[in-house]
This record gives sequence, structure tokens and C-alpha cells, in this order.
Amino acid sequence: MKISSNLISDFERLFRQKLQLNNCKLKKKKQENNYEIITPANDIFLMSWGEFPEINLVYQQIGIRTQQTGIYEQAIRAHIKSCVSSVKSNSDSNLVTLDKEN
Repeated sequence: MKISSNLISDFERLFRQKLQLNNCKLKKKKQENNYEIITPANDIFLMSWGEFPEINLVYQQIGIRTQQTGIYEQAIRAHIKSCVSSVKSNSDSNLVTLDKEN
């Protein structure tokens, strides 16, 4: 369980950095594993997961969905995929290191 919580915090940190490149904000919701992503165009996406790394991303319909919204959604999905891959590969290399020590 500790490894899982480390994976999630590493993912969150890396994902937050990537979102900042697009001037997006990540807000943690009160409910566990639920986040709100706000784009500069004030589009809102909800991100959540039941079992990490199976992440759901949903557009929160608050206005008209524009072409720019689609571009942000593609970028956010790419960031999620990249961060999950990075975190998983780092955890795999750490597990190999732990196995070698034992």
C-alpha cells in the first residue's frame, strides 16, 4: 500500500508540473482520488480513479465545447499517459533495485 501511495503522490507532482506548462490548474477535491483541472479558457475537466492507474477524465459541461477545449483535452490525456508511464517505469526500476538488495 505504501508503494501505491508513493506512486500516486509522484504522479500528482509530475502531472501538476506538466499542467503548468499549459497554464492549467489542478485542484484536489475533498473526495479521495478526485481532481478538477481548470484550463486558461475556464474549461473544467474532472479526473478520478478507483484503482490507480486506470484514470477517468470527463469534461464538465459548463458552456459551449469549443475547438480549444478539444485541444486542451488531448493535451491533458497525453500528460496523464506520459505521467503514468513515467511513474510506472520508475517504480519498476525501484522494485528491481530492492530485489537486488535482498
